[in-house]
Amino acid sequence: MEIYLVRHPRPSQSEGLCYGRTDMPVEPDALAAAVASVRSRIPACIQRRAAIFTSPAPRCLGLARELAAPREPSVVEELHEMHFGAWEGVPWTSVPRVELDAWATDVWTYRPGGGESATMVAARWRRWAARVAARIAERDVPVIAVTHAGLIRIALAGASRLGPELSLDVPFASVHRIDLDTVGLGGVDIDASQACTP
Repeated sequence: MEIYLVRHPRPSQSEGLCYGRTDMPVEPDALAAAVASVRSRIPACIQRRAAIFTSPAPRCLGLARELAAPREPSVVEELHEMHFGAWEGVPWTSVPRVELDAWATDVWTYRPGGGESATMVAARWRRWAARVAARIAERDVPVIAVTHAGLIRIALAGASRLGPELSLDVPFASVHRIDLDTVGLGGVDIDASQACTP
């Protein structure tokens, strides 16, 4: 089963901020650009057939609604970004260097700002992916999930696409495809040249 992971559009007023769970507005122009970009990267026949899920964050929900129209996407708590606890809404330059270094040293189990660790995010990602695989696979439909950079990195790491340091640039409105099967995850990027199968 294919899952297309889509990062939300660029939020406004977010430069330099840690905004994991913090609601950030998206300007209409940024939303329109994201919709056009995603539609150019996922074949139209996939978009028409796909079950569409989204993080509850408004910056994801707006894009998911555009992609799903005239349907409504399913809102899924497990697709939310990592919770950064006390760091939420704080400029990265205001986070104590010692805390950033501790996170860099232990990227999987450290809880930035006292919030979630990458291991905790990975657990909810796997829980949701397993649930979707069980429910959707028999219908043989692809899945589009509009979500966040942190969750996408963790999903790609689970698909053996990233090393343990989780370092990867995940641009706004980027699309990444992973294949779920009964034994685990395998992943490849997606581009507009990929053809639809009947």
